[in-house]
Amino acid sequence: MNQSYWQDTTSSIKCEKVTEDLEVDIVIIGAGLAGVSLAYQLKDLPYRVVVVERGQVGFQTSGHTTAKITSLHGQIYQLLKKHYDIHYAHLYFLSQESAIQEIREIVQKEHIDCDFYENDAYLYTDDPQYVSLIQEIENILKSFRVETISDSQHLASIGLKHQAVFHPLKYLYQLVKICQKSGVKFYEYSQVSKVKRKHYAFEVKVGQYQIQCQYVVHATRYPFIKKGMYFAKLFQTKENIDCRLYDGNSSRLCIDQSISYRPINQKGLYIDIKSCDWYAMDSIPLRGVPYIGEIKPHTHEYVIYGFQKWGMTLSQVAARLIKDCIIHQQNPYRSLYSCQYFSISFAKEYQKELLQSYYKGYIGLRFHYEELNQMSYEEGKIVRIGSKLRAVYKDKVGKCHIFSPYCPHMRCILQFDQKDKIWICPCHQSTFTAFGKLIDGPSLSSMKETKENRKKKH
Repeated sequence: MNQSYWQDTTSSIKCEKVTEDLEVDIVIIGAGLAGVSLAYQLKDLPYRVVVVERGQVGFQTSGHTTAKITSLHGQIYQLLKKHYDIHYAHLYFLSQESAIQEIREIVQKEHIDCDFYENDAYLYTDDPQYVSLIQEIENILKSFRVETISDSQHLASIGLKHQAVFHPLKYLYQLVKICQKSGVKFYEYSQVSKVKRKHYAFEVKVGQYQIQCQYVVHATRYPFIKKGMYFAKLFQTKENIDCRLYDGNSSRLCIDQSISYRPINQKGLYIDIKSCDWYAMDSIPLRGVPYIGEIKPHTHEYVIYGFQKWGMTLSQVAARLIKDCIIHQQNPYRSLYSCQYFSISFAKEYQKELLQSYYKGYIGLRFHYEELNQMSYEEGKIVRIGSKLRAVYKDKVGKCHIFSPYCPHMRCILQFDQKDKIWICPCHQSTFTAFGKLIDGPSLSSMKETKENRKKKH
């Protein structure tokens, strides 16, 4: 289910589950690229480090990315200049360029075979209404004294040289193996359900076991914790990705339609966003800049949230920044990514989208339901059975699987994605299989089954 090209073309790494109480120095929650990159940064320091993952290592967002290693992050520079100032935009750019160089150096130093190669990356438009936006981004980059390029194939475009692409899972798995040789422990199928502060340490609950530690890093795509109210400072988006043939080696993003593609290798195969082979979930920070740092000063509890579809470079930024925080090293980007500020101005960019999502989840879907006898095979619907709403999936043989329609996270009404055959929460985008099993949070549990007769055929 939702198998990506990256997962199809590499062998997954196998790690054990947490099966006993542990006492360590640092717990990293989440074994995606951010968590694994942080473990790599910490591996040679005098800390006992463990990384715990709810599912398989690397199989969530990092296994479904398009894996473009680039500083061209859509409209981000124009928006940062508008809502903050040009200094913030410049710092953001410098952090991305530094991350590209660090990834390049890691690949070379560790001799990682991950299909890494440099290419050009472009933003483009063929819509006259967006030409001025491309020009504004170009002017901002030129004010950074950056050499830009253009592409005559489109009405307007801007590009950067010395960007890159790679195979994200080949890279991630090699980092895991390198970390393991240095004593870092990785645990998969080990879901964290609670993080509790106890005196001067933390207790991280994993199933029936406890991990005691001095530092905790939340490196999940979206928060399962409610502290800091990060679930209200982020929202998630879903995009579909397809593999097609393409004559070219550059990476491209259409800025007005979010159509994006990149070569997979130098043989002419490329990844095209907005089609149908697999889907990815991304978290978007309402302030426009990811949250990377301590939840509160001097607490030793860190978060890495909100990569807004650009997790390849931002994972490296986060790994270096959190490491520097832990060892009290200066980092030029600490204030930019600090968790201690918010922007109402930037949040207004997403106001309409957020209001629609919350309205749908808490109000709209409660009054939009259908009848059981109107359902087709392999279809999911919110229906009313007696006086109660139910989430019902009718499988390919006509059997109905009936669940509570409320997301276990914060009781939004779920909706069914017919294309991918999954239930999605419109408020915070927890996802579940058609049969109610949790795929990804912030929910920590699967959909609740009901007592209705599941064997009844309709």
